[in-house]
Amino acid sequence: MKRHPALRALSDDHHHALVQARRLRRAAAAPEPPDAAAAIFVEFFNDVTVPHFREEEETVFPLVADDDAARPLLVQALLDHQQLHRLAAVLEDGGELRGAMAAAGELLDEHVRREERELFPLIERLAADELQQRPRAGSAGPVWGTASDDLNATLLAWPPEQGPGEQVNEERDVLVHVVEGSATLVVDGEETTLRPGAATIVAKGTTRKLTAGPHGVRYLSVHLRRPPLQIAPSRGAA
Repeated sequence: MKRHPALRALSDDHHHALVQARRLRRAAAAPEPPDAAAAIFVEFFNDVTVPHFREEEETVFPLVADDDAARPLLVQALLDHQQLHRLAAVLEDGGELRGAMAAAGELLDEHVRREERELFPLIERLAADELQQRPRAGSAGPVWGTASDDLNATLLAWPPEQGPGEQVNEERDVLVHVVEGSATLVVDGEETTLRPGAATIVAKGTTRKLTAGPHGVRYLSVHLRRPPLQIAPSRGAA
């Protein structure tokens, strides 16, 4: 199914969600203990599904919220989001795993197929102009930035397995805060996995390399603003 470029990343998330839904249903019916499968799904839900839901609710669904044809589908999607949040919480707390896994697998499968077959095509038809203003899937590098007299802040996005590469910043400590997705950060050979909400300070003078995880990453980079380039006075000047 050909998807509008502005919705392609969300559709890619849907593909991964269908895989997770199938695994949940199988694990719920298998004789083996379901703990490992539940933990894998909870990690996927927190890293991928939660930011996916937030993006839909904050930037996509409002595009057609006033349309009578879209409203029932939007209401159902929001109810699905709430129910999936509840089921993921049950799995994370170690409740009735098999029942929650089976329910989450069925609901997630139904939810994804409804969005792909009905809601997304409707959004593409009703909000074509607005979708043109959204960032395209696979964009890499800075997507937003701002600065004050003291600070510089930049939001960066990288597709899966990509990143800015190895670099050394001799001038400033840098705060890295992951907004969506995950990333592997290597600082002077020490590797750390960063997930949504994680923040770390990369000290000046260290060698760092950041690589996006399997579902890409969006992170905020903040540091003291560099002074403007100046010409130093000659040593021999009077």
